[in-house]
Amino acid sequence: MSWKGRTADIERPPIAEINALASELEGQGRDLVNLGQAILGLPPPVKAVERVREWIESTSLHVYAPDPGQPEAREAVAGFLRERKGIEASADRVILTCGANQAFVNSILAVTRPGDEVVLMVPGYFDHDFAVKLAGCVVREAPLRLEDGRYAIDIEALEAAMNERTRAVVLVSPGNPSGMVATRRETERLCEMCARRDVWLVSDEVYDLLTFPPVSHVSPASLGIHEKVIVLGSFSKVFALASWRVGYYAGPADMIEESIKVQDALVVCAPVPSQVAAMGAIESVDAYVPAAVEALIERRDALMDGLRGWSTVEALAPEGGTFLLARLGVVDDVEFCKDLLRETGVVTVPGSAFGAPGCVRISFGNQPAERIAEACERMRSFSA
Repeated sequence: MSWKGRTADIERPPIAEINALASELEGQGRDLVNLGQAILGLPPPVKAVERVREWIESTSLHVYAPDPGQPEAREAVAGFLRERKGIEASADRVILTCGANQAFVNSILAVTRPGDEVVLMVPGYFDHDFAVKLAGCVVREAPLRLEDGRYAIDIEALEAAMNERTRAVVLVSPGNPSGMVATRRETERLCEMCARRDVWLVSDEVYDLLTFPPVSHVSPASLGIHEKVIVLGSFSKVFALASWRVGYYAGPADMIEESIKVQDALVVCAPVPSQVAAMGAIESVDAYVPAAVEALIERRDALMDGLRGWSTVEALAPEGGTFLLARLGVVDDVEFCKDLLRETGVVTVPGSAFGAPGCVRISFGNQPAERIAEACERMRSFSA
């Protein structure tokens, strides 16, 4: 009799193979250019670090925070949601978590039962797929639509993926790996559909402020169309605090009350120093985010310019985030990324990890423009 549990039915993503190969090559002294990680390669806001330093020096007892987070941290996030995203949020409807991944797990466990179905848009974020399956639920996929050189939400495909067992629909905007930012009209139609069918809409907004003009992010929770909206956020991407593992989610009061049970069972509370860092980051948003977006635009442009000389890929310009999704002229994207890494030292992620076989995700956020240009020069020399 096998001892394996529910994880046995979940395959590790191809990104794990790429990371293992990259570590091996790095150990051999190879000079790698990492265009795989979807992070902001900038220092975090000074205030975030200063707030933590002050907290350490002034705190004699290092104890748990309340399960949903420090009251002042919850209020800071609620204020951020009100002022930056137009969401009617209050501190008692916000929970601080160990990143947005944990926020997603909390929300799925709180609003589903085993056997329920959750609709994910593809290409999409693989950890959402894992979390839904770990919750004992069924994943239904709805493909995004390629339209006028961008990915777009396909309402008809979403409708086709839903049935009487559907409990939630997940939106990721800006999208990972697509770089899609849902338009206001797309978001309105999505909210109207979820309201009509009385299902939860889980909105992953971790790249919310990292959009490229004239495009901007619209949270479904700000529209006032549907009550059952859960907003997930993170300080890893926008504020370069990935190692601090701090995020949040907000939603209706009864959902928050139920999900506190999940929070207590999983982690008790988010790390208190990380909550302090998050408060400092929120205080820095006016100065920090415009500079971060400016840096990302420079890096995005360097990547797009460099890829134009490489006939192997067809890149779609991203509307937000720190990466783009490019279509390949080869079938096996996993082997392509391995061979590219071995021959050029450039780390990328196969689209298969995100439900997009025959594609490759190339990140630009974690490298300066000069290093991206160098990576592109290396990639142009590679023959798939």
